[in-house]
Amino acid sequence: MLRIAITDDHTLFRKSLGLLINSFKNMEVVVEASNGIQLLKKLETNQVDVLLLDLQMPEMDGFETCQKIKELYPNIKTLVLTLMNETDTIKRVVKMGVQGYFTKNTPPKELEDAIWKLEENGFYFEKSLASVINEILDNLETNIEDKEIQFTERELEIITLTAQGLKSKDVADTLHISTKTVNTHKQNIQNKYNFDNMMTAILYCVKQKIIKI
Repeated sequence: MLRIAITDDHTLFRKSLGLLINSFKNMEVVVEASNGIQLLKKLETNQVDVLLLDLQMPEMDGFETCQKIKELYPNIKTLVLTLMNETDTIKRVVKMGVQGYFTKNTPPKELEDAIWKLEENGFYFEKSLASVINEILDNLETNIEDKEIQFTERELEIITLTAQGLKSKDVADTLHISTKTVNTHKQNIQNKYNFDNMMTAILYCVKQKIIKI
């Protein structure tokens, strides 16, 4: 069961979103907060897997909240939910280590898929933002070492398909292998090349111009 936190200062939106997420299979909203200060207080006594976070909030906005979550709860995956889709905003949250970006004008039915992709692949960005994300990643300064890695053909196939937003099952179907084999390859990629997660592996490949999202 995925434990979800929602932080948004609009009560009606937050409550409606909570009802929607609780209707999804194997997901439960365990924390609701109207700003970052409330969220951090509730996280002291509640365990959370995924945080859905608005950027524009009073008292402690989404940007400051992101920084606090990264410092205090690095295992929580953060999916930004916002009306803001400007390049500068996306670039700012990517540099802060946010794993996902979902604009509020996206159809609700896509949210369930976004949360599972975030949980399974370690990141999620809307396909409509692909050109913006590519531009940002091409120019993003990262902490990835400048090293030359020779990926196997299968590893590159899995990295490329994962970068396109496919879940492990969809990658497996595309490559005609089992989901377990895909997950094993993902874990091997991270362990063999010392990547923190698949997002870091993808960032490396984009930075080295091995792939494009």
